[in-house]
Amino acid sequence: MMRRLAALVTGWPRAVVAASVVLAALGAWLGVFHLRIDSDTDSLIAPDRPFMADYRAFLAEFGDLEGAVIVVDPKGDDAAARSAVDALAAALDLGDEKPLVGRWAATISPGEQWRLASWAASDAELRAMAMEADAIAAVARGDTRGHPVVAAALSAERSAEYLQAPGGRLFFVEVSPLKDFTALDPFRPSLDFVRVAVREVAEDHPTVEIGLTGKPVLMDDEMRTANADMARASLVSVTIITVLFIVVFRGVRRPLLALVAFAVATGWTFGAATLLVGHLNLLSTVFMLVLVGAGLDYGVHVVSRYGEYRRARPAAEAVALAVRHIGPGTLAGAAGSAAVFFGAIFTDFGGLRELGVIAGAGLLLCALAMVTVLPALLVLLDAKGAPTAVAPSVDPTTTPRPRWLALAAALVPIVACLPLIPAGLRFESNLLELQSPSLASVQWEKRIFADSASASWFAASTARDFDEIAALRERAAQHPEILRSESVLDAVPRETPERAALRAKVAAAGAGIEQPPIGAPPAMRAAWEIAAGAALPLRAALPEAIAPRLVSPNGAFLVRFIPRDDAWEEEALARFVGAVRAVDPRVTGVPITQLESIRDMRQAFIDSSIWALVAVTVIAAISFRAVWPALLATATVVAGVAMTLALLPLFGSHLNLANFFAVPMLIGLGIDSAIHIIHRFRSDPANTGPTLRAVAFTALTTAIGFGALVLAEHRGMQSLGLAMAVGSLACMYAACVVLPLFLRARIGA
Repeated sequence: MMRRLAALVTGWPRAVVAASVVLAALGAWLGVFHLRIDSDTDSLIAPDRPFMADYRAFLAEFGDLEGAVIVVDPKGDDAAARSAVDALAAALDLGDEKPLVGRWAATISPGEQWRLASWAASDAELRAMAMEADAIAAVARGDTRGHPVVAAALSAERSAEYLQAPGGRLFFVEVSPLKDFTALDPFRPSLDFVRVAVREVAEDHPTVEIGLTGKPVLMDDEMRTANADMARASLVSVTIITVLFIVVFRGVRRPLLALVAFAVATGWTFGAATLLVGHLNLLSTVFMLVLVGAGLDYGVHVVSRYGEYRRARPAAEAVALAVRHIGPGTLAGAAGSAAVFFGAIFTDFGGLRELGVIAGAGLLLCALAMVTVLPALLVLLDAKGAPTAVAPSVDPTTTPRPRWLALAAALVPIVACLPLIPAGLRFESNLLELQSPSLASVQWEKRIFADSASASWFAASTARDFDEIAALRERAAQHPEILRSESVLDAVPRETPERAALRAKVAAAGAGIEQPPIGAPPAMRAAWEIAAGAALPLRAALPEAIAPRLVSPNGAFLVRFIPRDDAWEEEALARFVGAVRAVDPRVTGVPITQLESIRDMRQAFIDSSIWALVAVTVIAAISFRAVWPALLATATVVAGVAMTLALLPLFGSHLNLANFFAVPMLIGLGIDSAIHIIHRFRSDPANTGPTLRAVAFTALTTAIGFGALVLAEHRGMQSLGLAMAVGSLACMYAACVVLPLFLRARIGA
């Protein structure tokens, strides 16, 4: 097969390049015009998970209640805080202009309080209100003198009520930002508008502190930080790797041709992503990082082997030999790496499934491009110049020394790492701790928790009537993990036939009365609001600031359960979810989806790692047509990964939700290195230096490419960069030092 492939790329190089470029252009066109972006975090979770069905039903009933929160810290000056809230409300209200935010809520106005009066009154107060129904109606028409007692009661001054957590001192303005999930930054335009309003109001109210947080803000800040970190890391890594390419290959032409072949493979991958998946989610968008980190390595091996043969041969002959000898190892290594990603298809985490499909296909296409397009380019553009005889490179592991003693010395670091592995298996699942601690949204999220427990977290149950609400709240009170329950019963008493009849009497008396004009006496407006509210269904009578989180447009009731402890911590979150599920097995909300997602991702890590080891062993056995070298290659990978897990805690890092997939990635990259080295030892044991140097170079470029992320502010990306850098170097040590020494010791034996 490799002979035919070599004959194709050397005999028809122009046709190979032309066809490849056309397909790449087609793939790029598909990607640009037909590959959608889906930045909805809910899309990362497989839709076939039962808890997601409950959550989507909840969203369909009540809408998305996870909005942004503007927080005002009065710093002891409540009057200034109220003034700031009023200013924020004015800034968010654009009137007839195109809205830049969805629903927002800051206060409950006096009019809304009067409108709810007949619903919120106690039984005794409602009876008295019904007895005075005619008087209330008369005052609503403007007859305040004929009913002085009622008029006086309704003239009492009422002030707006501001949104605060029970027992808390912070003031809140709730904002539902507009979202566009076809963009990678779905909340950006809306939140930019809110940030401007916050900044301007804060400048006018220097005695209070104003901040912005909430799930959309944390997500937007994370995207901003990650994008900036990626741009900075890419610039650093590309600069360093480019210099290394030029130094190692002593020129720019061959590295540039490898980059051209990589660009072709990228076009193919975009086309494959469009046809296989059809969209990119927030996780699968990092597939380019995978291709840059691994896909270019295949080109390094081809260029290195070509350069080795080019020393004494014409370009076409050198290309043919390179393809025939490096092709099997390159394709087998790529198949192993791709199999690692394809293994994610069998996990329960939807975002990982899609990343696995796209990245796995991309790695195979990169390998294909490097054994077809790159050799064809070398035939066309590197044919000038006569071959030059160069002394063969030396494998440092061939220098005279007691072979088994050298192997034992090389194994010492691996053995020393073994006791440290358990500490490296600790899994950090607090997503807030992965964000940059300098972000204001992170700091405000922690301040909200300190002020009023986990006010930004809630689990949700749906109730059909007041009796069911009361039953849910009664059961919730038995669980200390639940700080409190919130429902419409916090705003109004339980409905009864008597209350409905009394309220109907008030409504009937005020029927047909027109709304008082602006400037009407306060008593007249209050009386009209009471009569109008009595005629309204409950949801319409509720203040706009609280109605959406209490009653759905269809009349279903929402019961919110607030956790007592910090729900960002997995243990506290698990206790809380267990408690609310004991209250209502169908409970839903972000706490449930987050906990289940964390568990799915942790299980995905275990499953994908096991699958990766099995898959690469099978692929290596197929490549070598023997079991023993396949097991040796896998053992090399295991040694490198074990060292990685042991070393990470020494650098202050652990596995987490941002870097856990580094382990299966390292398995895929490590098997590629081991396969190349073992193939070279089996075919030419006396001249393994070039292959070892190529493997070391690819490991170094991977370490630099990912390692530049240690400069990131986002701590999750820092940890990913550290894990990949340490892992690449550890796998390089296992493959380039321990494996050759073992092979030579075995040959000597």
